Amino acid sequence: MVKNVSMSLAKSAVIMSLASALSRVLGFLRNTAISALFGQNELTDMLNTAFIIPDTIYLILVGGGISSAFIPVLSSYLAEGEEDSVWKVVSIAFNLVFVAVGLAVILGMIWTPQLVHIVAPGFNSEQVMYTSYLTRIVLLAILFHCLNGVLMGTEYAYQFFVATAVGPLVYNAAIIIFGLTLANSYGIAAFAISTLIGAVLNFLVQLWGIWHLKPSYRFVLNFNNEGIRKILKLMLPVTIGLSITQLNLFFNQTFIASYLPSGSINALTLASRVVLVPILFASSIGITLLPALTRIIMKNDRKAFSRYLSNALRAVIFISIPATVGLVVLGEPVIRILFEHGNFTSSDTLLTTNALVFYSLGITAYGAYEILSRAFYATKDTVTPLKLALITLLVGTVLNFTLGPLYGVSGLALAYSIAGFVNVILLFYYLQRKVQTDFKRRELLITMVKSFLAAITMGFFLTTVAKNLTLPLVGLSLMREGIELITFIVLGVLSYGCIAWVLRMEELTVFLNILSRRLRRSSGTTG
Repeated sequence: MVKNVSMSLAKSAVIMSLASALSRVLGFLRNTAISALFGQNELTDMLNTAFIIPDTIYLILVGGGISSAFIPVLSSYLAEGEEDSVWKVVSIAFNLVFVAVGLAVILGMIWTPQLVHIVAPGFNSEQVMYTSYLTRIVLLAILFHCLNGVLMGTEYAYQFFVATAVGPLVYNAAIIIFGLTLANSYGIAAFAISTLIGAVLNFLVQLWGIWHLKPSYRFVLNFNNEGIRKILKLMLPVTIGLSITQLNLFFNQTFIASYLPSGSINALTLASRVVLVPILFASSIGITLLPALTRIIMKNDRKAFSRYLSNALRAVIFISIPATVGLVVLGEPVIRILFEHGNFTSSDTLLTTNALVFYSLGITAYGAYEILSRAFYATKDTVTPLKLALITLLVGTVLNFTLGPLYGVSGLALAYSIAGFVNVILLFYYLQRKVQTDFKRRELLITMVKSFLAAITMGFFLTTVAKNLTLPLVGLSLMREGIELITFIVLGVLSYGCIAWVLRMEELTVFLNILSRRLRRSSGTTG
């Protein structure tokens, strides 16, 4: 039984990881298009700032509740065979989100200039007004994002991942297509408008996904529903915790950066999005792991809980440490290939690379956070992560206001990475005490040491190759650099894999077995 659940978890994680990776590629193409058309300056700073207020509304009202409360409660009902209760909860949640977020959007539109001034106090009056214009457009998109969150959370609980994988792809593709189409007429505002279009299309995809689950929707608002009360009770600490996390990110990427030279907000934003790529793997594991952990904890099987969590953390460590080393070594060519086109200059590349290098130091911490936070949610404990988030906010705020003014974007990125490690160390310590197990700390430590040794060796190898290898390529500079970067990435993956094989790392065997099964299945299907 456990083996079958593990296989299902692995397959779901692979599917979600591939979909997330493809969605991230489209996201990079979107950022590349914006960078090429407008460069890295006050325009791109204003566009990035326009997403702060809408994203905060999403995270506070919906984002935290989906993973911490909505999915666990629905999964509990499904585990007990109470499907009618599931659709009652889904209906009420959908209606509540529509009303609450709709009201927040209306109020946000009324007070937009005041809110923008709070978010980016370094902006002048003209920047505040144009950012307010962009923000109002994105606020409309957030209503659909929040409704999508409810629908996607329902699909996750049912472990139906088709629409949840396709929707974000449609969203990013729409932003690129409509953004480029409308850019001549609306300038950089075209990408705010295309965000709204993409959110609507994603909503339609999720409706299609929910339709396949044969829903039983009711037009009702009932705060006394037992499931809704459970969700609201679990959500409250997480909502406060996410507000704290968003506050730390706000100080890190916008508030202090608005006083730095023009383009600093955009540099931090682009660098953080590159760093999110390896973290997506951890997020995919966490999302697919949550329903399984919820069922396991209901059975009070602490050994299985410990085994699942330990394996997930080891997988994250195995991926994240080499990702950190790879981005430190190849950060500049990565940024140059992705963004240095059109109006995005070499000096913009250098500034963004500085942020990327120091953000990448926190990949392991934020990857592990995706797993540990959901482990707390599976136990229906959302208070402890809140308390730890408060401590992290204090540390992060001190670091942001200390390192940011001293070292600019590099200092802000480093502050964010350090705060991430503080948070994950505290989460790991208190989760051990709660579940009363060590989560196989010895195996985790061995994985960490071996991954570090393999990654450092890979880094030295890539540095040597980069200095001495020149491929005999002719043609466009972008194409040549792209092929060289892909070559370095492939060499890095192969060298890391070989060293992991020499070190007899179990994680490599797990990944190879998953890949082998997928290839055999594909071969059997096509044959």
